Amino acid sequence: MNARKDLDDHTPTLHVGSKIRLYGLLNQTLNGKKGSVTGPARNNRIGIQLQEEQRRVSVRISNIRYWDDPEQSCQVLYERMVAKAHIEIATLRTEVKTQEEKSGKKSIHTALARYNLGSALWLSFKPHETALAIQEFTLIIEFMTQREPTHPLLRATLKIRDIALKYIQDLETEGTFAAWPYWKSPSTRSDDTKEMEKLFYELIAMTDRVKERTITASTMKDGLHRYGLFGFCSPTPQLIDLATFLTMACYELSEMKLKQQNPLHTTPPQNTEHQSSPSSEGDDT
Repeated sequence: MNARKDLDDHTPTLHVGSKIRLYGLLNQTLNGKKGSVTGPARNNRIGIQLQEEQRRVSVRISNIRYWDDPEQSCQVLYERMVAKAHIEIATLRTEVKTQEEKSGKKSIHTALARYNLGSALWLSFKPHETALAIQEFTLIIEFMTQREPTHPLLRATLKIRDIALKYIQDLETEGTFAAWPYWKSPSTRSDDTKEMEKLFYELIAMTDRVKERTITASTMKDGLHRYGLFGFCSPTPQLIDLATFLTMACYELSEMKLKQQNPLHTTPPQNTEHQSSPSSEGDDT
């Protein structure tokens, strides 16, 4: 969960905890300083807690940029999170086996171990792992119903099993997948469109292009890199409006999601440079 939070803090759209750096301020001593968002934007300004300082500042959204430390990129953080998930799930599988050998399959201790394993699998929000989680929850429910019908674990397992079944149903709906770099619940094309629309308006605010209502190619590239979208295959115009942004971004996001349905069994895509994204003179990122 700590790895997931770390990834989320480095991923758009702006939210409490988002990691940013200050940019373009008249006070030169502040430019380049890193910090985190402390609350929602109001009147085009946003509060920032400066890193390693007991100080908060309020700045215009156009005076912030995403934190671009290579060691804190979404791709690096995602790969770390997947590695930790591998280790955690392997450890929990071992614990289930140990409890079976020690206490037998019909034991509350084994049921608790299964619950922990099932929860870790379910939190992947991917089809294969979610199906495995439901298998674990089903075994717990069968045992608890017979042996411990009043135990709180039975109620907890029934609740999480029903949620997992709902996600399986969502994942079977055409066009609905969980996305990388988020390790999060399935989303539809409509959900992705809303998310990308929020990102577009955030980008024009950050680059102070609200009046133009367009962003540059490199701004689009900068924003979408934080979603793990690196390999665009179609030409990018120099200036991009909302409709163009949504069409291109949602298409790339859907393609990425199709490739990343089972992150526990695949390697995240490598960072490949955009092959055709001309940047305009005086680019704003």
